[in-house]
Amino acid sequence: MADDSRLLRSAENSLLRDAFDGCPLVPIGDKKFILNALTEQVPATRPEVLSSAAQAVIDIGEFDVSTKIVGEEEKGAILVAAVSLKSGLPFGMARWYPNGLEGQVTVAFDCEYHSGNLFLNGVDPGDKVIIVDDMLSTGGTLVGLIKAVEAAGATIMDVVCLAEKIEYGGAEYVESKTGHKVKSVVKLALAGERSAVVSMF
Repeated sequence: MADDSRLLRSAENSLLRDAFDGCPLVPIGDKKFILNALTEQVPATRPEVLSSAAQAVIDIGEFDVSTKIVGEEEKGAILVAAVSLKSGLPFGMARWYPNGLEGQVTVAFDCEYHSGNLFLNGVDPGDKVIIVDDMLSTGGTLVGLIKAVEAAGATIMDVVCLAEKIEYGGAEYVESKTGHKVKSVVKLALAGERSAVVSMF
């Protein structure tokens, strides 16, 4: 049984590596986007790849001590929903536009291609939150998410990203601004014309 479990994890890791390794890079300003199935749907996202991504996030995160997941809707919503289904935890979502409902938390944020406000719903005082994000670049979105969760009166148990662009220093930035360490499943280098997987958690 243990061997079967290891074989399954190995196959899932292979799917994730293939999804992020050797992907085309698109310059936007002084940064690079990675065209991949999990954050850009290029190529279209296959269910087994999304399932593997969600399971990898669960494997490294503190889900057993958390009561709620929080993510942001712009690109992370697909991953957050998959993680919720697999883990059985409910999720709150930070949006890029307000709905005006009572209790919505608003914080400013600034990422590599956008700045504005995040509007958080579904998080209550006393919640034990695990933040899940799809891609860590400069860290601006995560800093905003962390501030929003804390403003809602919840406790952050862990912060997990599916992939991290290591050249942009996002993990170090998040820790310097919030005191929270970020765990990343896949670490990516963007030095060449295509992405390269440097390590996997």
